[in-house]
Amino acid sequence: MSNDVVQAVAHYVEETMGSEGFRYVSAVVANCKMLAVQLETQEDHPVSLDTDALVIAAYFHDISTVAHGFLDHHMKSAELAAEFLQDCNVPEECIAKVQQAILTHITILPQEDRGELTEGQVLYDADKLGRLSGLAVVTSLIEFGTRYLNQVVTREMLAALLRHIEERFIELYQSLYTAPAREMAREKFHHTLAFLDGVIEHLSDATPV
Repeated sequence: MSNDVVQAVAHYVEETMGSEGFRYVSAVVANCKMLAVQLETQEDHPVSLDTDALVIAAYFHDISTVAHGFLDHHMKSAELAAEFLQDCNVPEECIAKVQQAILTHITILPQEDRGELTEGQVLYDADKLGRLSGLAVVTSLIEFGTRYLNQVVTREMLAALLRHIEERFIELYQSLYTAPAREMAREKFHHTLAFLDGVIEHLSDATPV
């Protein structure tokens, strides 16, 4: 794969998503690269990945959200990726891998159904790593406040919301496919859980705030 194609993809995605969206996408791309290196060089069971397809999929995985929102965004993003890559004369085999990675990056498979590691599963891990931090807690609270602008928030209600966020964090962490992703997430994940536990304990009194 020509490096020019990857650069063209990055430029197109930045133009389409804007600086803020591209900043998040770039973090996912960086996570993909780090995970790929660790997976391909691990001693016990090295994994062979198409890193070019993985990186391109990471750039494109959320591109449709700008115009269409998050509903079925994986399907529309896969379509947009294929259209762009075809215009760049990228081989169909690579395009198919990119599309498959985007289409499956939202899928959580039970442990017993997981076979050979795929680019889509690595993209899933890379995408979720950014959602296992304290910043994700703040984002969730902002979303709640935006949705319920006129809602009077009590300590009890806030504690319940934080418990829900904590449960979601645990589910996300447990859903990660790769050991390197769990290792990368572990420290900030445990710090975030400790923070949530402390706040929930503090909010145990249901006095209005």
